[in-house]
Amino acid sequence: MRYDLATMARRNNVRRKAIPIRTPATPGMFATDLYAIYNRIIRAWEAGKPAIMASYERALAGIVTDSPADVEQEVSSIAATLERLTLLLTPQLTDWALNVERWQRGKWRGAVLSATGVDLGTLLGVGDVRATLETTIGWNTALVRDVSKQVESRIASAVFDGLRNRSPARDVAKQITNATGLGRKRARLIAADQLSKISESLADERRREAGLDVWEWKHSGKLNYRPDHKPRDGKLYGDNADSVGKVVNGKTVATPPKDRPGQLIRCGCRGLSVLVLD
Repeated sequence: MRYDLATMARRNNVRRKAIPIRTPATPGMFATDLYAIYNRIIRAWEAGKPAIMASYERALAGIVTDSPADVEQEVSSIAATLERLTLLLTPQLTDWALNVERWQRGKWRGAVLSATGVDLGTLLGVGDVRATLETTIGWNTALVRDVSKQVESRIASAVFDGLRNRSPARDVAKQITNATGLGRKRARLIAADQLSKISESLADERRREAGLDVWEWKHSGKLNYRPDHKPRDGKLYGDNADSVGKVVNGKTVATPPKDRPGQLIRCGCRGLSVLVLD
């Protein structure tokens, strides 16, 4: 539901010209929760390793009934099982996204109340950000599938290169362990990145919903940051052309850069809303 926060604040006798609305960063526990969903796929590949290796060893030994095709079938069978598992993970991804939204909505309500005395409790709802949530859920479902496919590709490559080169089973087993390890590492990075993206998307939605178009760039403070992001820390940007050029709290509102906070991969920067009352 769209509402005019500036008008509501004036009715509450707020006299300040501009008020930063300081919302906290979304806790890392949500990234941990998302990673746990992705990790179900990795664990399933690990659980299939003994069967793959048993088939590999039989094929390597030249047993008539076991051939490279049988090893391929073993890998493909696990992949098919994981494709079904991916569909079952969608409800968990939905719950995760809803939990992030619920947390952020509460913090936004609290920050606005603290800054202006306006309680948005009856105006805020999950339906207002439905499109953002659906996009996040759909994209993460695709990413889960991609993580699984990447692990499958590495395992298949290890197995068939091993058969072609007559590699010892222990070497192939080590490569399979490496494949799942890389999948787990990627899942962790994706989880942190997706938390940043949904957090900033929801923040943008809540800001637009309130009729606010000025925001402050908050740098992530990460050790490995983008050099062009650090100088933006504390600067004000305006989504509406009418706001660009205004001086707010001694700062000139600028045109936003193309890469907004949290959009680029592993960017942990945030955009903090600013309520302008002039």
